[in-house]
Amino acid sequence: MVGLVFVSHSAKLAEGVKEIAEQMTQGKCMIAVAGGIDDPQNPFGTDPIKVKAAIESVYGKNGVLVIMDLGSALLSAEMALEFLDPEQAQNVKLCAAPLVEGAVAAAVQASIGANIADVMNEALNALRVKSEQLAQVNTMAPPLAPSRSPAVPLPGQEKIKLTLTILNRNGLHARPAANFVKAAGLFQANITVAKGTKIANAKSINQMTLLDAGQGDQIEVRASGPQARQATELLKVLAENKFNEKDEETAFVTLEKAAGLADTRENVQGAIAGIPVSAGIAVGPVAHYHSRFPEIKTRQSQDTQSEINKLQAAVSKAGKDLEQLRNQAAQKLGAIKAAIFDAQKMFLNDPALLDAVQDAILTQQCNAESAWQKSIDAMAKEYRKLTDPYLREQAVDLIDVGRRVLVHLIGRRLPTLELAQPAILFAKELTPSDTVQLSPDNVLAICTALGGQTSHSAIVAKALGIPTIVGLGEDILTWTENDIIALDGTQGLVWPHPTQSQLTEFQTRRERWQTQQQQAKALAQTPASTMGRNPKTIKVVANSDAHDTKTILDYGAEGVGLFRTEFLFLGRLQAPCEKEQLQTYTQMANIMQTRPLVIRTLDLGADKTVPYLNMAPENNPFLGLRGIRFCLAHIEIFKTQLRAILKASPGHNIKIMFPMISTPEEFCEAKAVLNEVKQELKSAGIPFDENMEVGLMIEVPSAVAVADQLAGRADFFSIGSNDLTQYIMGADRGNRKVNHLVNALNPAVLRMVAQTARAARKAGIWVGMCGELAANPLAAPVLIGLGLDELSMNAPNIPDVKNAIRHCTMHHAKKMAQTVLTLETAKQVEAYLKLNKEKSVK
Repeated sequence: MVGLVFVSHSAKLAEGVKEIAEQMTQGKCMIAVAGGIDDPQNPFGTDPIKVKAAIESVYGKNGVLVIMDLGSALLSAEMALEFLDPEQAQNVKLCAAPLVEGAVAAAVQASIGANIADVMNEALNALRVKSEQLAQVNTMAPPLAPSRSPAVPLPGQEKIKLTLTILNRNGLHARPAANFVKAAGLFQANITVAKGTKIANAKSINQMTLLDAGQGDQIEVRASGPQARQATELLKVLAENKFNEKDEETAFVTLEKAAGLADTRENVQGAIAGIPVSAGIAVGPVAHYHSRFPEIKTRQSQDTQSEINKLQAAVSKAGKDLEQLRNQAAQKLGAIKAAIFDAQKMFLNDPALLDAVQDAILTQQCNAESAWQKSIDAMAKEYRKLTDPYLREQAVDLIDVGRRVLVHLIGRRLPTLELAQPAILFAKELTPSDTVQLSPDNVLAICTALGGQTSHSAIVAKALGIPTIVGLGEDILTWTENDIIALDGTQGLVWPHPTQSQLTEFQTRRERWQTQQQQAKALAQTPASTMGRNPKTIKVVANSDAHDTKTILDYGAEGVGLFRTEFLFLGRLQAPCEKEQLQTYTQMANIMQTRPLVIRTLDLGADKTVPYLNMAPENNPFLGLRGIRFCLAHIEIFKTQLRAILKASPGHNIKIMFPMISTPEEFCEAKAVLNEVKQELKSAGIPFDENMEVGLMIEVPSAVAVADQLAGRADFFSIGSNDLTQYIMGADRGNRKVNHLVNALNPAVLRMVAQTARAARKAGIWVGMCGELAANPLAAPVLIGLGLDELSMNAPNIPDVKNAIRHCTMHHAKKMAQTVLTLETAKQVEAYLKLNKEKSVK
């Protein structure tokens, strides 16, 4: 029998047509429907994945006939055919018949065993009877004049394909996948993503993660609909920017490598080897944590709508829980680590997961908690099949979300982690929400039977500073409660039966470790000054692009040397208004108090584009309309940002920095716009800091060549070593074939740094650096010796750089700087720096 698929923008309409067809054939026909899209805010549309699934559900040797309503339904059906096995696709026909009449006619013909050609012909002629009956009425009306206008594609009929390469170190895991899904959800477009034979709905975080896309893998994005082009443009930008994920957030040893490390330490003095996650020494009693949930039983429920309502209420409550947890995590760990719970919220609202649960409730007429638990278990099982170890560990996050919803469904509370005394916590596995509630005051260390170094729970434990070892095996779950044990989190070793002498040794090591931690934390908060008779204090500040001030200040940042404002403009459908920008700048300045906050004006262009400004493609975007050039070409956006910065300035230490200045004329033009905005605020009686420093970034060779002229007009320089290096070397740092040339330790780059510093010193202005070179402790003495006054970097690098500054004298730093300028290669410079470091250690 021929299978039938009805495709409609409306799920209710598709089901209604199916109901009519089944009544006409007494249910003797194989019919599937694909109606609407999984977006509660905008449910009308068509989804190629739904169409594909519907075709597969009724597919047989006699083929399948697909009947659609209008517009993008045809595009979705055509795209679904592309996803099918080619042999299957040959047996599927798309029919131009009207949906209702064609569906009924096709169903009747299919039910009597007709072949697909006859079924399709009957559907195409379905309107003939109606036309003949209305012929007399139609002839009474005046004939319609044919249109002479050329055919114009209907809105939403554009189909776009785009191939993206995953650059993220750990692939498309939960956090970058969440950013992908968020971006896709901004647009009225049907978007699917394919990797090999796997296909995902771009608005489903679970389907996106289960693509198992690792670093270097290519995925194909297919989009159709009114905003397909804008959607793909934004997704392209996100992919190029690693979906807003920084490498330092995921710089972990893989599970396999860590397991291999454990194998080499199995018999160390009677210790048990696991996977080291967070360094530290601990001695204390064992305290077991069992996260037990009652067994969920399946029961029949005729009132399926009541079960669906109960599910929706539980999901809503769980969402509020996660919001509170995210805020708690942001306070304790900073915004970057708290983003773990943003990703969990995407799991919670995943349309693919929610649809699966609701379908189970309706088809099986079962209770919501059973349908939810089975769906979570099934999806977690799929995660554990993935080849990438980092992606496999996302199953724990899914289970964490599942339990949070489950407790609301069954009217229970999540188990709490409360210890009667300071102890070493033992568990089979901890979820992120378990871990974030722990306190280093009560939890001396963490030991788990399962888990990997890259799990989100491990990231949270490390951020909390709790010594942690995972992957110790399930035997540890049988260890006796309150037994005293010892562990070394750095090596990943646990001593289950330490001798008295070992306990004494470990207690001494723990006290020494705690003292070192306290000293390091205190030292990080102090200024970094060189040694010797004429010490120089170097300001060490942080790069930032969000309100992650908790992490910045804890690492010892003395301010913000580069506040990137692009994050306010990316990943949205319109530019932020002045009020939103003012709120962001003021909030950051309030937390910085008297510390400097250098705000870089909008640096769009090159690899950072936004869909709402219709930024035309450029043959060479890195040499195109970017940085200050973009701002001067979009004056109103530029002036709006400048007004917000100026309004935030009273009572704060805010400085303005213009990006990618190439000539003195550009800098003067930018300052003229700034002065114009200042005059407007003065006329309106709005206060601002009239003595605010205004500087520029040195990122292109031309700026170095005229640094003496620029220094006479600016209050400070900040060298952007990343861009400066690639422009000096003429090599794209993203091109694997030439990126070996992009090394900031190349003498050509260091000579440019020296020339810039000389020009600044002669003009009496300060000069800093905010690229990756500034974060290299090995290079710190040379940069000081070249004349830099400030180094700005990602916050985790601050303690090491400060330590490097404190272990050199200005005399030695200048001598090193003179030497490296005479060397010929980056390798020679690096070898020289390493040799000097070894000498200083000895």
